Amino acid sequence: MFDSSRYEVRQKVSISNKYVVYEGDDPVLSAKQKKFKLKEDFRLNDHDTGEERFRVKADSVLDVSAAYDIVDSRTDERVGAVKRGAFSFAKHTYQLLGPDGSVAGRIVEDSVPMAVARRLVTTLIPFSYRIEDAAGEPVGAVSEQFSLRDKYTVDVDRERIDPRLAVVGAVVIDAIEEN
Repeated sequence: MFDSSRYEVRQKVSISNKYVVYEGDDPVLSAKQKKFKLKEDFRLNDHDTGEERFRVKADSVLDVSAAYDIVDSRTDERVGAVKRGAFSFAKHTYQLLGPDGSVAGRIVEDSVPMAVARRLVTTLIPFSYRIEDAAGEPVGAVSEQFSLRDKYTVDVDRERIDPRLAVVGAVVIDAIEEN
C-alpha cells in the first residue's frame, strides 16, 4: 500500500461521505465520515480486511482554524496534518504539515476564475488542485473527473512528498469542503 505515484478516490452514494481509495485497479482503503460530529473524526480502513489503517481527527471544533491530524493506526505514527490556509472565497489553499508540524507542502486550488465559477455558477465544474512541496515547487496534482459523485485522481512524486499525506489529505479536503 502506498507504493504507487497514482491513486484514484471514488466517493460512494450515501447519506454520509464514503470513499474508496484505489492504487492501480485495487481498492486499498475505504472511509466513512460521520455526520453531525462537533469535531471531525473519521477512519480509513483496509478495504479487504476492514482493519483500521489511518485515523483523522480535527484538533478543534471550529472548521476554519482546525488542523486535521493524520495518524497511522498500526504504528500510532503521526503522518502529518492538513490545515486550511488563509481563508479565501476565490481560491482554497491547504497546508500539508509533516509529522513534526512543519510545512511539508500545500494543496492549492487551480485558478481563481475556475474557483469562483465553482462557487457562484455550479459545483458541476470539476475541481483541480496542485500539490506543492514546502518551497512551492509542484510535486503532484489532484484532478476530478466529471461524475455524479466525486471521482478524482491523485498524482504524487513519492520521492518529494509522503503519498499517505497527499492521498489521505485529499480525502480530508473533499470531506470538509463537501465538493
